[in-house]
Amino acid sequence: MISLLVLDVDGVLTDGTVLLDEDGREAKTLFFRDVDAVFAARRAGVRVALLSGEATPLVDVIAGRLEVEAVRAGRKDKDAAIEELAAELGIPLEAVCYVGDAARDAPALALVGLGLAPADAAHAAQDAADRVLDAPGGRGAVEEAVAVVLGSA
Repeated sequence: MISLLVLDVDGVLTDGTVLLDEDGREAKTLFFRDVDAVFAARRAGVRVALLSGEATPLVDVIAGRLEVEAVRAGRKDKDAAIEELAAELGIPLEAVCYVGDAARDAPALALVGLGLAPADAAHAAQDAADRVLDAPGGRGAVEEAVAVVLGSA
């Protein structure tokens, strides 16, 4: 049984697009059904954390909006970050689900009890995942991942 859901931000929670205004401020979009799914996972007792290779203020804004339990930002070594997070929370790796989309997510996807990759993930991520989702990142991948974790998909 999965007790911790760890989500990559860019390419999973978002579609990976970064919007820049003329002052260099970044913006990203979230799919509301994915937001709802994070809260549904938490209501079902699944702990949720975010893991991002980027350390930008937007990661913290997204984490605050989703009210997640933990955030690891600026971590390119996703597998080491997940090991640390699981140890800190007292959760065995077999009870962790990680959703990642990039080639650098492949080691982390292979490490956890359930590795999921969005439909538009890099080939290396898809190959390392236990399951490739039907939905793309930023457009239902999190909703589908939560359904898999909760056993309704």
